[in-house]
Amino acid sequence: MITGASHGLVHLLMLALPYITTKLLLVAPILPGTEWIVVLLLNTPAYFVFGFGALPAGFLCDRIGPRKVIAMGLILSVCSGIALFFLWPFGIGVIAFLFITYAFGAGLYHPAGTTWVSNTFETNRGKALGRHGIGGSIGQMMAPLISALILSTIFWPVIFLFLAAIGIVIAFVTLRVRTQSDEIKPVHDHELKEGSGFFSIITPSALVIVSVLLAARGMLYRGTVTALPVYITLELGALLVIAGFIGTLVYVGGIFGQEIGGQLTDRFGWRIILIGMTLLSSLSLVLLAVPYAPPLSNDALLITAVLLFGFSFFAAQAATNTMVASLSSPRSRGQVFGWSFFTRFGLGAFGIPIMTLSVFVYGTWVVGFYLMALLGVIAAILVPLIRSRSHDS
Repeated sequence: MITGASHGLVHLLMLALPYITTKLLLVAPILPGTEWIVVLLLNTPAYFVFGFGALPAGFLCDRIGPRKVIAMGLILSVCSGIALFFLWPFGIGVIAFLFITYAFGAGLYHPAGTTWVSNTFETNRGKALGRHGIGGSIGQMMAPLISALILSTIFWPVIFLFLAAIGIVIAFVTLRVRTQSDEIKPVHDHELKEGSGFFSIITPSALVIVSVLLAARGMLYRGTVTALPVYITLELGALLVIAGFIGTLVYVGGIFGQEIGGQLTDRFGWRIILIGMTLLSSLSLVLLAVPYAPPLSNDALLITAVLLFGFSFFAAQAATNTMVASLSSPRSRGQVFGWSFFTRFGLGAFGIPIMTLSVFVYGTWVVGFYLMALLGVIAAILVPLIRSRSHDS
């Protein structure tokens, strides 16, 4: 429950960024045709650092425990949010820097939280990770609508003080809770060299394949959710509140996807679920772009596509985490999850340049959605190529 709440807060923090960026595009004196540059510069570094934070976090949680790492990350994000509330009037440069610092703090969460859950639940791990993911999906579901409402009605930096207060409470509670996974002793460097570490289960060739797969899925997701509010508001001409509502639907679908995907992963194995749901995500992105390619305009199809994207992407997430857990040993799992979340969120941040450059070249966000769909197909093709030393399914 605690990790789910922390997971939700982390995603609530990070998903506010595209909506704040969209607000800046609406109110700031920006030259027409340069909106894509602002989206690129404000979001890409922050989301890259969000993923990069997983690397030191994975190292630390194997040594000091995941609870302390989660609390450290939340405290850093809280401090950055408070600073942003007071310092945002100093310009885009200050905002971009504080986006980066609070993204780094948020990035410490994922390897620590996922390690905590996966070490606690050795059986029914897919179901446990799915429910842990539901906490993240609830935070993600709340983020677009809360952000859009605040940005549309009152002084927008208030959202950071609200999130900071929640972060302080969750960080305190996290430090007070103990589980059986805390009994796993910290791993030492010499033990990693003796075969209980990074390559004890996964082979180097499989590591490359998994890295490309995770990066492709990360780019698919980050490019889509970053572009969605800008696309709906600027290209389709809807109000920011409407963009927030539609963005929320991604995570409404995601909540159901996490639960169903976790159960299906335990029943059929992660490979089948990862392939099927990733291909379904690609199909949903094609449908997302089609409604506004004349003469096929259809709001119902857009909403259906968004719900389907959320369901399928997050249904595959439990399978993805189960895959990573099966390719690691409990005593080095933090480092392996750190690597996996860096590829997903750090390298995944480069989905934003793909989206924004498609706007620069073609003058529309629609082409970017097709490119994101192509990344999903590539990821699905790579799944059968993954082999561990024990050939886990």
